[in-house]
Amino acid sequence: MIKAIYLDLGKVIIDYDQTIPLESLKKLSDLPLNEIKQILVEKDDTMLRFDRGELSRIDFYKTMCRHLGLDISRDEFEKLWNSLFLPDPLMSEKLLLKLKRRYRLLMLSNTNEIHFKFIWENFKIVHHIEDRLLSFELGCLKPNASIYRKAIDRAGVLPGEILFFDDKPENVEAARKAGIHAIRFESEVQLKLAMSEIGAAVE
Repeated sequence: MIKAIYLDLGKVIIDYDQTIPLESLKKLSDLPLNEIKQILVEKDDTMLRFDRGELSRIDFYKTMCRHLGLDISRDEFEKLWNSLFLPDPLMSEKLLLKLKRRYRLLMLSNTNEIHFKFIWENFKIVHHIEDRLLSFELGCLKPNASIYRKAIDRAGVLPGEILFFDDKPENVEAARKAGIHAIRFESEVQLKLAMSEIGAAVE
């Protein structure tokens, strides 16, 4: 029997488009687009370190400005960094409230301090989730096995009593290896169907 549900944040609850900040960076940086993309993904593992909470917001801002050749204020940088989030959530408030009435509802997300602060302040829908496990606070990222052990402990139930939705196949597979019922999220309709197929009621 499912007793707890974990939801990923990006591309499950909140939608985003990474091309939006890239367009801004193209205008502000003298670097070619392919080099900007490479810096965001690979340079000194800056993004991963920030998502693991190993860099402060100020250090991340300074490091990225140095790598990208940006001359903008921290406020301008953080506004650009958060511009990827789209205004309409992928999951309805109505569904979250239904799930919350039946299950312990938690969040398990790879995210950073800048992004989560923005989401918390601008998407009140996430306030319905009773507990949040965030990579920058935990010091580890999905699909590392340690983050799933932390998730199981925090849920306070057996692994087989947890249902987890994530948009990335590698995160779903790692959760399954930890004994968690994990399903790749595609849409709210698909989530409801997937839950009914395993005998987990929504209504």
